[in-house]
Amino acid sequence: MDSKKLQLVWDRQEIEQIMYRHARSLDRMDGELMKSCYWEDGVEEHQDPIFPNLFQWNDKAWPFVPVAMEGFSNIKVTMHRISNVLIEVDGDKATAETYVWAYHVHEEDGVDKEGILGGRHSFKLEKRNDEWRIMHRTTIFDWNQNQDATAVWSEKFADKYRGKRDKSDDSYNYLSGK
Repeated sequence: MDSKKLQLVWDRQEIEQIMYRHARSLDRMDGELMKSCYWEDGVEEHQDPIFPNLFQWNDKAWPFVPVAMEGFSNIKVTMHRISNVLIEVDGDKATAETYVWAYHVHEEDGVDKEGILGGRHSFKLEKRNDEWRIMHRTTIFDWNQNQDATAVWSEKFADKYRGKRDKSDDSYNYLSGK
């Protein structure tokens, strides 16, 4: 395999990992991880049909990070899935699209609600000093549901349920090799 093709495969892999880390940053409420996905001059363009008051932004991404973390602190459970990743690399610039499926449990008037969103993320990325990061990200929502929660979150499993929405989540130990 020639070195240009190998570099292209490597670049696409690095870009895909940024997309997964970004989704993880939201689910684990890890502001440092989220910030590391963007260049300092990167832009986040974000709207949300279920939480329009929490997540409206069209400006620099780094100042959006604390806003996003505060917004997610008002949500009981989150899970983002990224799929159908398409990446076009042109030298040190790239564009990409992914599908996103997001699940949120939040409370409205004392009732747990499930907000389920389907859409796409569009990215513009740049490589600087051999590192890829996001320059611009926008979300296009294709559909959403907001309904009374049907998931069962049993209290008797709370001590055995290992998922945490912060750095105490076991995944941090596994991914760091501890």
